[in-house]
Amino acid sequence: MHRQAFALQRPPLFDADDLARVEQAALRLLDQVGVAVLDTGLLAQLTSRGFRAVGNRVLIQPERARGFLEAERERNGRRFSHSPSGAGPGASAISLLLNPYAQFVHDLEADRIVPFTTERLIEATRLADVLCDRGVASSPPGCPTDAAPALQPVLQYWVAATYSRQGRHPVDAKSRGTLPYVMEMAEVLGHPIRHLPVYVFSPLTLGGESLLCVLEFRRTLSSVHVCSMPGAGSTAPVGAADGFALAAAEVVGSALLLTEALEMPVSWGVALFPVDFAGMAMVFGSPEAGLLQLASAEVDAYFHGWAWPSAAGTVHTMAKVPGPQACAEKASLMTLNGLLGQRSFGGAGALSLDEVFSAEQLLYDLEIRDHVEGLIGGLGAGCEPERCVSEVREALQQGSFLALETTAQACRELRRPALFERGFLSAWLAEGGRTISSRARSLVRDLVGRHEYALKADLQRELDTVLARARAALT
Repeated sequence: MHRQAFALQRPPLFDADDLARVEQAALRLLDQVGVAVLDTGLLAQLTSRGFRAVGNRVLIQPERARGFLEAERERNGRRFSHSPSGAGPGASAISLLLNPYAQFVHDLEADRIVPFTTERLIEATRLADVLCDRGVASSPPGCPTDAAPALQPVLQYWVAATYSRQGRHPVDAKSRGTLPYVMEMAEVLGHPIRHLPVYVFSPLTLGGESLLCVLEFRRTLSSVHVCSMPGAGSTAPVGAADGFALAAAEVVGSALLLTEALEMPVSWGVALFPVDFAGMAMVFGSPEAGLLQLASAEVDAYFHGWAWPSAAGTVHTMAKVPGPQACAEKASLMTLNGLLGQRSFGGAGALSLDEVFSAEQLLYDLEIRDHVEGLIGGLGAGCEPERCVSEVREALQQGSFLALETTAQACRELRRPALFERGFLSAWLAEGGRTISSRARSLVRDLVGRHEYALKADLQRELDTVLARARAALT
């Protein structure tokens, strides 16, 4: 019997004329408004290379920007088309990724949001490590806010590597003072940092700590990535096409300038985010957020010249506590994008975008993931008439299909939810009538108790030494 997987296809959100006008507007922005460069040394270097500046705003001629884009598209084989590429109905396994930026955590005992201390981070990291076997790509699920701000990334990295099998990859150092210690830990753990991000401030401003990190440590790097987070209606025009024009201008322009100045490969990504005007905050989990995720992948692919994915891969929500809003928003995003071919989702266990980590919500997200995998996996198709007749005859003799080996085999293969209810009310009442929330919190405690991983002693000693020096210097 073969299984027919289930998948959807979607049309593009922008047509060829839309994208051409977005590009035209982006080139005009670079030529007439330019990119503000806040580092005086970088500004002087760029003007010495022939860029014209008005104050600190570097103007980029359309021919230069167009040549930069055409070279990028040529490198990528000019593969952009108005039909998406996707995973299709093939492999159905979905992985979940944790977010490392939370500064708060949902306390299971008190049922309230509290600061993410080192002790709480260790417990959350232990849980994440245990769940690696269930498809959770482990990273530190938050920051230890009881440490000095400059020390937090170093301590975060130490916790990740000490308590998680997947904790060896570097964390975001966030500042020049912190970066040397994070880089040293990364060397010890076999994942040297050769690539750093530059976060562009919208609208059209190249500066800040991430840029200073790149400029100071450029000799140790092999590449840089440029990105921004423009908010439609706050730091970018409210219209989607106009917002994408600004988003493209600031990352393409910044990438072009850094390519000239650093003389190393510079990658970049175009994205636009929705804003809730009542609270003046970026809003995630909403329908408009889901649509802008899809559109961002499309517009980004157009500017790079590669095939665009039909799906997006985050399940963020603005819900502050685990429960109905978070589950509804995460399930809608994972279902839609899973059916469109996405097989990896970030933001698992995250609430209020990435401000809060919730172990309870992480378990709900795993239940949602299993539900979506079952949906996209499709039904077993194909009938063998002889087998069918034989099974019916045997069931009539046995008095039920439940006694058949084929039923028993199907039962063994059936994926049962760990938390979600499938039985009748009477069975649930007979078992005590426990709520899903109550069982989830008990399961969290049980899973944390199963943690066994320990880093090799020699590596642990080296990390401890780096952490001790960082404490002395950064506290």
